[in-house]
Amino acid sequence: MSALLILGKFMQHSSNTGNVVRLAIAQALSMTTMNVNIINTALVGSLLSPVAWLATLGLSLQFVASMLTTLPASLLMVRFGRRPVFMGGVAIASVAAFTQGVAIITGNFVLFCGASMALGISHGCASYYRYAATDCATEAQRPKAISYVLAGGLMAALFGPEIARNTVELIPENLYAGCYFTVSAVQLVSLIALAGVKIPKPEQTPTGGRPFGDFVRMPVFLVGMVCAAIGYALMSYLMTATPLQVVNVAMLGTSANATIIQWHVVAMFAPSFFTGNLISRFGIMKILVAGLLAYVGAIATALMATGFVHYFSALFLLGLGWNFLYIGGSTLVASVATPEERGRVQGVADLATTSLVAVASLTAGGLHSQFGWQVLVLAAVVPVMILGFGLVWLHHCQRQTLQPA
Repeated sequence: MSALLILGKFMQHSSNTGNVVRLAIAQALSMTTMNVNIINTALVGSLLSPVAWLATLGLSLQFVASMLTTLPASLLMVRFGRRPVFMGGVAIASVAAFTQGVAIITGNFVLFCGASMALGISHGCASYYRYAATDCATEAQRPKAISYVLAGGLMAALFGPEIARNTVELIPENLYAGCYFTVSAVQLVSLIALAGVKIPKPEQTPTGGRPFGDFVRMPVFLVGMVCAAIGYALMSYLMTATPLQVVNVAMLGTSANATIIQWHVVAMFAPSFFTGNLISRFGIMKILVAGLLAYVGAIATALMATGFVHYFSALFLLGLGWNFLYIGGSTLVASVATPEERGRVQGVADLATTSLVAVASLTAGGLHSQFGWQVLVLAAVVPVMILGFGLVWLHHCQRQTLQPA
């Protein structure tokens, strides 16, 4: 709760404070559920799945469902408003997590994967918390609004791994089931927070805004979408495989795995108290480059991994890079659309993100089981190079725009 008090202090001069704090609470609880899933789902899969390479199938299907939900959810928010869609997503999350626990007790891998997909639907709705915070914010406040909502994830970094660590054996002879029953109850608290969110529905014109083709020709939109999508997918790719490597290969134990993921999530969200201010002070391009360099450091450290310190450091750098790339990319995407255009523009951007995340998580399980950690990490060099080329192109386009005719 101290994180939320800090959040309130930072937002005390903003007219959007109430929405931001409520959305930050919902973000924290949603990420708590996601963290428990990241820590445990691949391990549950390795116990229930008929073959080893399907260990991450539940997590991958979760991202697929999130991918399929993002665009419809965004369009529903334009029509009915943010709040009812958010609250519906929370209700689905609670039921899905409870069903995951039941699937573990019954040893039903298919049910577990189905419940994981349902949880993905809720994550698809929750991914718009950050954009919702910008709806009532000025252009100058948008980076900070996104940052502060994502800062709610810091609470998830504290609670998620603790739930995963302390409820593993809550249900006798059914490892991990207690974790899912616990987060099922935790999710219901989000309903109280979201009930007070007040965001007006956007007014619609007959044209519905500019055609989407106009946005595809904008370097700012394209690079923002690429930074958010690849930044998130690469983080998910390495984070999905890390529990398999740490627990099953390096034999460091579930407690070490929970600690590594916990501090990874701290690195993801703690900088959010300052990232918006850093963007305002140094410019968004420098923050995106800093995120790219953090990913380079994470890959280099992961390649040298032989013990706890290496895995810990690699995941910490990975979390820091994600924060800069995801907030920076989301800010670019949020800057190009009017209220009535947000449903399409933000929906497509998040569809790209969840699509890549789904592919990345499934690829991680296959690469790790078939080729090992080194090959998995080396493959991450390719998306990092794409990020680098995208940032160079945006910088070039911005320089040309500033040059006199």
